[in-house]
Amino acid sequence: MSENRTMEDSTSGSNTRLSEIRILMIGGRELGAKEASGKSGKSSAGNIILGRNAFDISRRTARSVQATGDVDGRHLIVVDTPGWWWHYTIETTPQFDRLEIIKSPTLCLPGPHAILLVIPVYLTFPSIYRMTLEQQIKFLSNEVWKHIIVLFTSTEPCDESSLKNKVRKWPDLEQLLGRCHNRYHILNINNQSDSTQVIALLEKIEKLAAQNKGQCLKISQSISAWIQKEKTTNKRDKQRILTEGKQTTELKVDSRGKKVHWNYL
Repeated sequence: MSENRTMEDSTSGSNTRLSEIRILMIGGRELGAKEASGKSGKSSAGNIILGRNAFDISRRTARSVQATGDVDGRHLIVVDTPGWWWHYTIETTPQFDRLEIIKSPTLCLPGPHAILLVIPVYLTFPSIYRMTLEQQIKFLSNEVWKHIIVLFTSTEPCDESSLKNKVRKWPDLEQLLGRCHNRYHILNINNQSDSTQVIALLEKIEKLAAQNKGQCLKISQSISAWIQKEKTTNKRDKQRILTEGKQTTELKVDSRGKKVHWNYL
């Protein structure tokens, strides 16, 4: 694996500073991990990027959620998503989690400039993890890999040499980085005071956007149609509930013959 500068060398086009950067964070969870609850650190990373406690790190992210902020003259829109279990296949992943991940790009329309694939530095990475990842993200877009930057999270300082040694131990992680053209960044999620690591990440996202000629991740037509169908279904369900609620209101007559409405709910 090459150093962080490899991303710069392989990125074509000039680095255009963006007034708005849209970021989608994805990642898995691991049982028996060193970190609490096996969390990937997505929410913590989002807080570091935004420079404030925008995401709740005390519990698992159950729904995709958006937070915004202004950093170094840029307006940021960051979307956190539920983490899948690394050892689960797409078939055994709860459908609710899958749907939340699929819908997540709609929280940063017209689409994210970058997808940060959050992987803790300590995480082992066997073949099943890579296969699970590929299954999870293929539903987002056919061109999803063009927008991915691997974000290695650490709770203590981590240098390039240590990361290289880790990657050499896990060929599937090396293969994953290859699909991303070695785009990666190391983020110490315990050091919120170090703004330079965030600014460096934003510059990499801008370089990626330049490489993609300013085009963000576009939601596939099938997903757009599915989301619209879900909205229509939800609207219909809400209307049905309101209608049923009205039907429970019965007209009664009091002892003086005066009509009054009485609601059983």
